[in-house]
Amino acid sequence: MTPLEAISMKATSVVSTKGGVGKSTTAANLGAFCADAGLKTLLIDLDPVQPSLSSYYELPEVAQGGIYDLLAANITDPARIISRTIIPNLDVVISNDQNNQLNNLLLQAP
Repeated sequence: MTPLEAISMKATSVVSTKGGVGKSTTAANLGAFCADAGLKTLLIDLDPVQPSLSSYYELPEVAQGGIYDLLAANITDPARIISRTIIPNLDVVISNDQNNQLNNLLLQAP
């Protein structure tokens, strides 16, 4: 058994094409609930229009990169893209799309 086969991981997406319906709030609350239940939780902010997920939590350790660096530059080092929150077991990959290119990257992704 390889190390990756030993890892049990679940993914949940909170999506809607309409803005202002509570996607970030739902994801933030769901993430905090899972972390509070003892599950190691990673929130990824992929909202290209209003990336606000990282503003829900105090981030004592902010990574120098985020989701843009992962998708555009293939930076996969967790220390460079994952920011720590003050909540145990809860981390965030922030949306750091300064030039509004995230939409194009997502559309061109394989």
